[in-house]
Amino acid sequence: MTLRWQAWLTENWGLKLLSLGFAVLLWMFVVGEKRSEISLTVPLELTGVPADRVIVSPVPEAIRIRVNGPRTLLAAIDPDNLRVTLNLDGIQPGISAFEILPSRLNLPRGVDVTYISPSVVTLEADRKVEKVLRVKPRIRGAPAEGFEVASVEVEPAQVRVEGADRALRDRKEIPTEPVDITGATGGVVQPVGLALPDPTVRPVDVSTVRVSVSVREVVAEREFLGVPVAVPPGGGRVVPPEVRVKVRGPLRIVSKLSSGDLRVYPEPGGTGVARVFVEAPSTVEVVEVDPQAVERLAPEPPEVPTPGSGTTPAEENAAPSSE
Repeated sequence: MTLRWQAWLTENWGLKLLSLGFAVLLWMFVVGEKRSEISLTVPLELTGVPADRVIVSPVPEAIRIRVNGPRTLLAAIDPDNLRVTLNLDGIQPGISAFEILPSRLNLPRGVDVTYISPSVVTLEADRKVEKVLRVKPRIRGAPAEGFEVASVEVEPAQVRVEGADRALRDRKEIPTEPVDITGATGGVVQPVGLALPDPTVRPVDVSTVRVSVSVREVVAEREFLGVPVAVPPGGGRVVPPEVRVKVRGPLRIVSKLSSGDLRVYPEPGGTGVARVFVEAPSTVEVVEVDPQAVERLAPEPPEVPTPGSGTTPAEENAAPSSE
């Protein structure tokens, strides 16, 4: 053993001495070099999260640090290669704290960490669950004037989502992003996304649904009083001479209607009771006429003079007496 050590010390002693000199010079250069301090932002990464767990607390995107060391070593640091990794394998529901130690930063030897923020990362985990929720379609705006929403349907009507137990435990439905129907005069069909209620919740099967909104014209009724009944062909009169008419139709048309747009007349025939008919624009419907029948009276005969009331027309034209 002694001979081996002697051989190691005596063989190539010149080269070994030169190497030692270079090492001493390098050490003296590093130790004697002027030191500096810089700030760095190091991304924070989470790994090993169990499949049945979800992080429900905010997670810092990065760790801010300040490091001190020789300028040559600081200049050699590539910020893109720095990472702080937290392995969450085995994390349980509840709050866990992780201290950010300088050893997690993988910095070169000779570089000291003087500041870390945050120095402790606190994370809260919860159980991950799946649940089927009813989809609730949402609409925004209003149809054009004179139109209304008749129905709103969504396909599919249910979706499966996963997320933190606390976010889904009491939830029975999930809303959609709003469908804008401003100024619509007909049906609106639009694919939209789901308005996820919590950052931990995400869809399992589908991420978009189809919302169908049916829009129809507003139907209104309007009543007209004192609508005159037309005189029967051949003259005469009817009793009563006016009726009440109620019509139904699109609001935009009914609102502009007047009694002059309605034609009321008795059924053809002689005297006596006659049904009443109403003609209205084709876009409206007559729903009520009161009364439904009128009495049709014959024309009054011309007035005839009574005896003794004066001379007759023949007498007025007779020649004067010869007496």
